[in-house]
Amino acid sequence: MDKQSLFFTSIVGIVVIALMLIAIQFLAKRLKIQTNTEQKINTSYSIWFGSLLLSFIQFLKVALELVENSIELIIADKSINNTFVAVMEQIAIFTGFSFLFTFLAYYIVHVIIKFSIGNRNDSIEIEKGNVGYFLIKGIVLLTLVFSLITIFEHFLRWFAPSVETPFYH
Repeated sequence: MDKQSLFFTSIVGIVVIALMLIAIQFLAKRLKIQTNTEQKINTSYSIWFGSLLLSFIQFLKVALELVENSIELIIADKSINNTFVAVMEQIAIFTGFSFLFTFLAYYIVHVIIKFSIGNRNDSIEIEKGNVGYFLIKGIVLLTLVFSLITIFEHFLRWFAPSVETPFYH
């Protein structure tokens, strides 16, 4: 473990989680979800927000492990001219796919819930305080994320830098 890779990985983790919080707020505004009523946060909104954030963190955990390994390989490789650009490419690819897989899983769960429970609007259900609906939706989302984690890791390894081992005759 290199100190530089740990430092960059921790900075990436903090920045990406902040970006995800902003993305969730943007999604809430797009879906016209009111976050608080009478100066307190709605429990249904908290469950919805928490399930999205936890699913993203699960994907981000895998991505940050690969970011750290990639940074170490890129720093150790002497054939790369601009290591900063190569590191930024790897960070952008891994974190971008974390966002993509999170929102893809969210919309897959939305379709699954739509078929099983019926067509429900999240903003109306949050206003009603339907905690059970969001518990079901959150559990299905987290279960889907846990089942997709290994596929996600193998998918990200396609983009990881490889170590060239020279064979001499």
